[in-house]
Amino acid sequence: MSRLVLIDGSSYLYRAFHALPPLTNAQGEPTGALFGVVNMLRATLKERPAYVAFVVDAPGKTFRDDLYADYKANRPSMPDDLRAQVQPMCDIVHALGIDILRIDGVEADDVIGTLALQAAADGLSVTISTGDKDFAQLVRPGIELVNTMSGSRMDSDEAVIAKFGVRPDQIVDLLALMGDTVDNVPGVEKCGPKTAAKWLSEYDSLDGVIANADKIKGKIGDNLRAALPRLPLNRELVTIKTDVPLASGPRALDLREPNAETLAVLYARYGFTQALRELGGAAAQAGLLTEPMP
Repeated sequence: MSRLVLIDGSSYLYRAFHALPPLTNAQGEPTGALFGVVNMLRATLKERPAYVAFVVDAPGKTFRDDLYADYKANRPSMPDDLRAQVQPMCDIVHALGIDILRIDGVEADDVIGTLALQAAADGLSVTISTGDKDFAQLVRPGIELVNTMSGSRMDSDEAVIAKFGVRPDQIVDLLALMGDTVDNVPGVEKCGPKTAAKWLSEYDSLDGVIANADKIKGKIGDNLRAALPRLPLNRELVTIKTDVPLASGPRALDLREPNAETLAVLYARYGFTQALRELGGAAAQAGLLTEPMP
């Protein structure tokens, strides 16, 4: 079965930026996040998927900002050292033969969700490469999550239950109850993942929890009842859209042959020695290898 890999590019860039030390190249340009993303991409491409897309957030507001004015309002602006690595990342992704997708008005998550369901319905095996817990709501036959940085994989109801205590179809309700501090979505005060999972185990869904809110005792019950008016909005905010209008479908995302000469120049500029050496002939032909190949 042919496979489509959907890479959560925005998430990986931020995660690599915070996980790796502030590396620089010989010219003093920041390269730490770029280094992490490039290593992830190289690991992904070694499996030779038939179709690949690198999906990033488009600039500007999305429909979630229209629903909730404070959505992501707590996020600081992108650090200058990270912003400087965005264009080099795009240059390398293109040179690797991967399409970059960004759609105005929605987030990368929504583009990934739409493509994932389209591809699974079309008989493709889908891997979503991400570290974002929200994508657990998409796990089903034919769609798996892989965190290339940690090596973890979720490919079944059982795997999601083992991680979160709920089924994939309950993840949205779990997130609505907990809230999401990263996106500035306030949940039920003092309700963590264990409490939210317990309620969903007892009442099956957010609607069930809301209908039975009067049965939940103590301070946490008071907190739940105080949060009831905003829970339907929370659910809408944390639901990944799967019906985004797209110009083309998953089978248009063929993994192209990489441009080895361009990659050699980029890897040399940013000091990615191992990646450069693995290019072999292209790097040597461009005169970019300073030591013999093994």
